[in-house]
Amino acid sequence: MNTYPPDLLAGRVAIVSAAGRGIGQGIALALARAGASVLVNSWGQDTTATTVAAIRAAGGTAQGFPGDITDPAVMLAAVDAAVEQFGRVDILVNNVGAAPKTAAAPDSGPLGPTATIWDALYGQNLKPVVLMTEAVIPRFKAQGGGKIVNITSIAGRNSLSDRMLETFVHPSYGAMKAALVSFTQTMAELLGPHNINVNAVAPGIVWTDAWRQNAERAVRALPTFQGMDARTWFEGIARGDYPEIFDRTPLRREQTVEDIGNAVVFLVSDNALNMTGQTLMVDGGMVKI
Repeated sequence: MNTYPPDLLAGRVAIVSAAGRGIGQGIALALARAGASVLVNSWGQDTTATTVAAIRAAGGTAQGFPGDITDPAVMLAAVDAAVEQFGRVDILVNNVGAAPKTAAAPDSGPLGPTATIWDALYGQNLKPVVLMTEAVIPRFKAQGGGKIVNITSIAGRNSLSDRMLETFVHPSYGAMKAALVSFTQTMAELLGPHNINVNAVAPGIVWTDAWRQNAERAVRALPTFQGMDARTWFEGIARGDYPEIFDRTPLRREQTVEDIGNAVVFLVSDNALNMTGQTLMVDGGMVKI
């Protein structure tokens, strides 16, 4: 549910990476509903077009920019495209993350598989955020300010349970998201004198592709849950039905992509003018700071 004025971000231009579905799409739609013009990035042309169409159908303004946002050339081109299309850039939302689109062959030697997956998660979850941030900094400094929001995770604030780590989420994921929280704080310190706010949002459990895959794996591979509907299993996670796996949901409900979008809209609006270096936990109370 959106409760902010439709002109809250009028005249502002946002770039949202990995916005073709799920949380990224929810963020792009929320920014557009608040009045921002949005450059929508997604890996594929179809997913990019889907989000652009949804924004336009709701009366918003958007331009698609498909491409691999882990590629530095694509990052720089995205900034140029936003300026060319809309005349400026005011907001960057770094939503890129999760697992790489393509799997790399493991390095040789006994540590090869471990090195490969840690390199891959770094290349998908941390490095592109660092470089995309660098891509917009000159523009923000030149125009006298800007807003950056990094999408991290509850896994970057508290370690997940051993069952979660063994079955669903590789330990490198939480490490990269924790580094992203630290990066957010560091850049807030460095960029504050230039009137650039840098914050983060940590989603809890949201029914995205990643959690759907986790749910499908659970009902397929874990004897206790075999035969359950994947969506039903996920709802049980949100309620705290499986404390041996996941037991940090005080509100006993899942979060939504709209929740994350609303948090981002708040952080990039004038309502959060004096917030920087912060990570908003949109997680139903799982992680308490």
